[in-house]
Amino acid sequence: MASHMGIAVVGLLATMALAPTASLHAQTLTSIVVDHGTGTVLSESGADIVNYPASLTKMMTLYLTFEALRAGRISLATRLPVSAEAARQPPSKLGLRPGSTIRVDEAIRALAVKSANDVAVVLAEAIGGTEARFAQLMSYRARELGMTRTRFVNASGLPDELQRTTARDMAVLAGRLLADFPEYYGFFGLPYFVWRGRTYHNHNRLLTTYPGMDGLKTGYIRASGYNLAASAVRNGRRLVAVVLGGASSAERNREMVRLLDEAFSGRGSGVELASPARGSNPPAPAVGEMVPGVAERSVAASPTRRATSATRRQAGDFGVQLGAFRDRRTAGQTARRLARTLPSLEGGTVVVAEPRSRVRMYAAQVVGLSRADALGACASLRRAGKPCLVLAPAERAVGSR
Repeated sequence: MASHMGIAVVGLLATMALAPTASLHAQTLTSIVVDHGTGTVLSESGADIVNYPASLTKMMTLYLTFEALRAGRISLATRLPVSAEAARQPPSKLGLRPGSTIRVDEAIRALAVKSANDVAVVLAEAIGGTEARFAQLMSYRARELGMTRTRFVNASGLPDELQRTTARDMAVLAGRLLADFPEYYGFFGLPYFVWRGRTYHNHNRLLTTYPGMDGLKTGYIRASGYNLAASAVRNGRRLVAVVLGGASSAERNREMVRLLDEAFSGRGSGVELASPARGSNPPAPAVGEMVPGVAERSVAASPTRRATSATRRQAGDFGVQLGAFRDRRTAGQTARRLARTLPSLEGGTVVVAEPRSRVRMYAAQVVGLSRADALGACASLRRAGKPCLVLAPAERAVGSR
């Protein structure tokens, strides 16, 4: 990590240490719903009340992991060592043994689906050197993203009185995960994770019961109550919502369903989400404007079967993103292979979008699908343990065919 980053982290921590400690309102139900395409806050209730993030912390752990992947410091196939410190973490965990290893792609699945605390420490130590150093980087990155009331002191969300956040800050993080890393967002919607012959199911039951929901993360510790950050898309519109402090998972889920239903129906306050503080990174472009890292020009496309423009219009304006790859050929081959394999992708158009210079990843997509076919394709891929992102009409990459 660059030396100027270290200086900035020290300065941030010193500022935080001098600031008065915000009071916590544990198990006070707070919430926020944001239109992801516009950044408009559709509803909020106590969105700036401070609470413990619990396992929503792992969203930031994965954000830094995705940054490391994109920078080439690690790859999905990299094997990470398990330290004694990681192995001794309390449940929820995989039960990793000291001296063993786990691949990065397995670690991501374990965090997104199983919420494994031992794996969170493995990733923290691999990227930050120590969990404490990694937590400093988490807090520094949170401040850059505009999460003004969040502080991280560990990578898992296990109880610590100094670790805190708000519903508004978690909505900012969820939105940035969607906008900054569409190639990895699909991990948050996997229904299960298989590790050494054992299947672990996603704690977010709304993934299978709420139409259009495709991620992100649940969390619970006794002090915080039941938390959930989620995203759902309907009729070309994506919402991000956060509920903190539920008295039970059932109460939390009911509140999430109520909030999303009301927002999708058009009822909401319509207040623009606050921009990050001066000096922080500029907000990422909305996913609806362009898939991040994809140039608007230089889009190569090929139909999965012979189809007229009228046929594609009839099929619909939805699409799916099947991954992002470091070379165009692999992206195209993967998209075409999956398009041939899944009947729901027939008639769509394979798109391989060129990266911008700063992000050397090629997005593999199949577009021109109906909403039902796009949802069905991603459901099939997730059942097979593969990430997939449904692209609503506004979320598709723009380019000539």
